[in-house]
Amino acid sequence: MRTLIASAIALTALAGAAAACPTYSQQGATYTVTGQDLYSPNSYNVTAGGGNNLRNCGFNHTGYVISRPDFTFYTQGMGQYNRLEIEVSRADCDTVLLVNSANGSWFFDDDSNGNLQPAIDLYGQSNIAGRVDVWVGTYGTSYCGAVLEMETWYN
Repeated sequence: MRTLIASAIALTALAGAAAACPTYSQQGATYTVTGQDLYSPNSYNVTAGGGNNLRNCGFNHTGYVISRPDFTFYTQGMGQYNRLEIEVSRADCDTVLLVNSANGSWFFDDDSNGNLQPAIDLYGQSNIAGRVDVWVGTYGTSYCGAVLEMETWYN
């Protein structure tokens, strides 16, 4: 009986930790956009950060995000575009990006956009055509104002 109770407590603790990790089973602020809409950069204000440490969620990266995506983009008309650029263009702190692409692949970046800001380029229709979830997190435990920018490219 003691083993059964201990197992139940351990399972509950693990389920609680998993529930606090990034999940695409929920939606963030939802936008439907076309490749043409994004051919000129679109900007989205966000509060970066969250209480979930990515390292505790099985990601081999440092960063803190919320559980649900900050943004859920449904992309259409992407056929003539081969690249979707997702970046933090402005922020008041050190930010990170976590993206779940249209084919379910995970992407992470910390500082590729310079000035402690991240950028991710998704290539190919399987990654950019459909639902794309984006988390704008922080490198540390703080929160800050930030601007996410998305743009399509032919190459």
